[in-house]
Amino acid sequence: MTYVPRVLAVLTFSALLQACGGAGEEAAAPAATPATQAAPPAPVVAAPASEAAYRDLAGNPVDIADFAGKKVFVNYWATWCAPCIKEIPSINRAAAALAPEGVVFLLASDEKLETINDFLLDRGFEGAFVKLNTYVGAIGINVMPTSVLYDESGQLLRTWEGAFEWDSEEMLAQIRNPG
Repeated sequence: MTYVPRVLAVLTFSALLQACGGAGEEAAAPAATPATQAAPPAPVVAAPASEAAYRDLAGNPVDIADFAGKKVFVNYWATWCAPCIKEIPSINRAAAALAPEGVVFLLASDEKLETINDFLLDRGFEGAFVKLNTYVGAIGINVMPTSVLYDESGQLLRTWEGAFEWDSEEMLAQIRNPG
């Protein structure tokens, strides 16, 4: 009779790993580095950039169209996701490196504004954090973290699932030339 609880425990653990894009350190292990990964499959995003509405942390509306003429990198993260939290500093360093090239970085969570603000206050993170006004699954995001790159006119260029060291030369090159 202990078989059923074990199966349920394994299934629950597997679901948690999928929800967070992998088990912490393993998401960035050398065997799965961006250099050795095949090109990602075509992105599945239900809503175009123009339909994904955000708010800044003061509650003001933010839209991808606000950044016309610039590439926009959006990282979808959650306060409960360890790989998401681990990659935030590298996203901020990548944002600083690519700002002179006209790349805007947004870090979007679908959690409550109060939850996001409390988390950022506790952790001391800075950056262009925004709240997604819908559930991430409603726009086709099924793995946390997921990052999306839009071109200067708001067209989707590329999607990355999982955590990366965004300020590495390799990832900066992929953002510059997502081809």
